[in-house]
Amino acid sequence: MAAAPYYLGYLILPSVVIGQQIGGIATFMIVALMFGLVPLIDPLFGRARADTTPESATAAPSSFGHRVATALWLPIQIGLLVWLVIEFANVTPTPLEFAGLVLSMGIAAGAMGIALGHELMHREGWIERLMADALMIMVSYHHFCIEHVHGHHRRLATPEDPATAREGESLYRFFPRVVVTGFLSALELEAARLRRRGKGWFHIRNRVLVGAGATLATHALVLAFAGWQAFVFLLAMGLVAVLLLETVNYIEHYGLMRRSIGADRYEAVTEQHSWDARERLTNWILFNLERHADHHVRASVAFPYLVLREGAPLLPAGYPTLIWVALIPPLWFKIMNPRVEAWRAAQPSLAVASG
Repeated sequence: MAAAPYYLGYLILPSVVIGQQIGGIATFMIVALMFGLVPLIDPLFGRARADTTPESATAAPSSFGHRVATALWLPIQIGLLVWLVIEFANVTPTPLEFAGLVLSMGIAAGAMGIALGHELMHREGWIERLMADALMIMVSYHHFCIEHVHGHHRRLATPEDPATAREGESLYRFFPRVVVTGFLSALELEAARLRRRGKGWFHIRNRVLVGAGATLATHALVLAFAGWQAFVFLLAMGLVAVLLLETVNYIEHYGLMRRSIGADRYEAVTEQHSWDARERLTNWILFNLERHADHHVRASVAFPYLVLREGAPLLPAGYPTLIWVALIPPLWFKIMNPRVEAWRAAQPSLAVASG
């Protein structure tokens, strides 16, 4: 029963299928659910309280129910994507329906798929990491598995981290920057790993190149067997999913910087360097992704055991609400910049790393 709330996200799946079957404006059903209904009812579920003894939570194996919750999505997403590709190969939707289905599948793959991919890429088992690879390949963003785990977690809240949004940086400036520099960072990380093993960067064991090859092969197969319409759908829905992912990244670390303690050295990561959100409903849907401060302090801990750390900077709402706000830079700056300044003022000795 403890795992039951984490199955709430699966309730969005019927909206994709029903929307496609009805057609027309109904294809936008998941948009209305995730970014209309959820922000409205999120406050009704209340906010969880901070845990004053976070180290009491362990990284012990999660229950069978929790394991099923993380494993079930991959075959469902594959089935749903294959079904939609086949539909696009045989039926020409209206422009409205095409846009609606792109958004629907992109949101499903970006909200649930990437949230679970993020969880699985942090696990030690090769099966879990392979599942994360598959989820990220489907949205054409496999390099994230390398950059996030080996780059972002080491460099967050510093100018060297592509995924840390600077104070005053809009989402529209952040997104192209993180896409390009994140990919280049993943390539550099893999090249360095291979050099330590006495191998060149252009090698079959380069995980970035393998992921890129798998992505290209997937798109080539769709183009060859399902046609241009299905090919464009696959590209577009991946773009929506990636935009959703990087908007969440933008929210999670906006304006927070670690103290410089020397050349290319920074203070240790603490709960002060990630924004938390305590909304119960969205934490259930996103597998405690909003308990982000604890995740960065204890990255190996599975989602059921993440806690809300006392003293972590707190967002004013859950991600589905703040994504709307982030799309309007003046509103975002008006809401978040004072919070960044208050966070900085509460740490008078903090020498903010500039970049």
